[in-house]
Amino acid sequence: MVHSGKRQRWSQLLAITRWSSTVGSGLRSSLLLLPLFLCACHLAQPTQQEEYRYSGGAFQFRFTILHRMIGSDGILWRMDPTNCPFDLHKAEQVIESALARWNVPGACSFRRAEEGETATLTIGWRGTNHRSSCVSFGISAEMLAHIAAAPRSGDDTPWSIHLNTNLDWTLGKPTSKPTLKPTPAARGLRAIRSIEPQLEKVIVHEAGHILGLGHVPLKSSVMHPVHPEARATPGELDLDGIHSLYGSDAAAASDDLEICCVDPQGKPHRAAPTIRGVAPAGRVRVHLFDIDDDGKEEMVLLGVGYPTDGSGLLVLDFGSGAVLERTTGPFPGMLGGNLPLAVGRVSNGDRVLAQQPNRPQGGYHAVVYLGQTRQLRALSEGEKWYPLVGGGGGGDEDGDGELDQAIVGIVEEGLADLDGDGIDELVRRGPADPQP
Repeated sequence: MVHSGKRQRWSQLLAITRWSSTVGSGLRSSLLLLPLFLCACHLAQPTQQEEYRYSGGAFQFRFTILHRMIGSDGILWRMDPTNCPFDLHKAEQVIESALARWNVPGACSFRRAEEGETATLTIGWRGTNHRSSCVSFGISAEMLAHIAAAPRSGDDTPWSIHLNTNLDWTLGKPTSKPTLKPTPAARGLRAIRSIEPQLEKVIVHEAGHILGLGHVPLKSSVMHPVHPEARATPGELDLDGIHSLYGSDAAAASDDLEICCVDPQGKPHRAAPTIRGVAPAGRVRVHLFDIDDDGKEEMVLLGVGYPTDGSGLLVLDFGSGAVLERTTGPFPGMLGGNLPLAVGRVSNGDRVLAQQPNRPQGGYHAVVYLGQTRQLRALSEGEKWYPLVGGGGGGDEDGDGELDQAIVGIVEEGLADLDGDGIDELVRRGPADPQP
């Protein structure tokens, strides 16, 4: 990799020939990044408002990321027989079949731990309040299962899947319509719906969480949070998340973002797993800047169009080696993907994301990204903020509600130090045009 030195990345970004990017603001759901190919390069220019005219529904992000699993290819699991409502052999067979659906060559897999082997994952049934430090099933009237990490889980493995014993489990499809039954008293009597969850389908969903996938509102995903509406087996959307986390040899597609290092001759080479299926040109904008003041730059995806489930502002964080580690959001309806974006800071360093709507009364719209809690809040009336160098203009240093300079927008794609090692990675869309 080539160190770029003291670059002024905001005004000088090496990038592939510019694509319009968009994706509107929307509801909390999933997200992710994509691989990019390189070709004819030029200096990226600030966002121009007229480039983003898409007015349909915002793009729904295919996945969200909770964490990156270490040792994902060969996760050893064991079943705790305590409170198992089925024949133990049949239950283990169903669990093994469910976990096998995540066996993706070169990326991730599960295998039952043999006697004497140290397991990574425990799967078992637990009651409403099964451990004081673990998440209680009593907090939700219909919680089927959850994942937990040691020591909070109470198990002697790093990870656990806990299944709610208060439900009428089935090995396959439910045999009857939902009924009501009481739960143990906890802050008053309440009832939960006995939906007769299917063990295999629930294990597939929870195993997705173990691998690092979060909930998305798409019915074509196993990670849909409502049991009857989720897929029973991982589909294309789910595998995009897995490949974005753990890699794939497939070439980058047009909706992907590729992360490259650049050799001394200026030639890019793929440096980390491609971010799959999250940045269709004209619908998702890809910005690169340090949104949480942690010394690393993040990918900030912003959709164009009216908000829908799973759309909005999505933040992708990277770890050592520029590998994807987690996502935050998407945040619904907070910002408009069709407007140029400026970045500044308030007095404590939290980042301000500002836009200037085209409206007769003037003014601007701004939100603050809270680095500690990873949430957004509206900029308070009279609150002062300061533009960052190369942050696309803006600023309101006297808090009078008027911008100190017009918002021209920050650049998209290009160079960024995603892992904070002082060396820039090149982020580009795929596929790359052929070299001249």
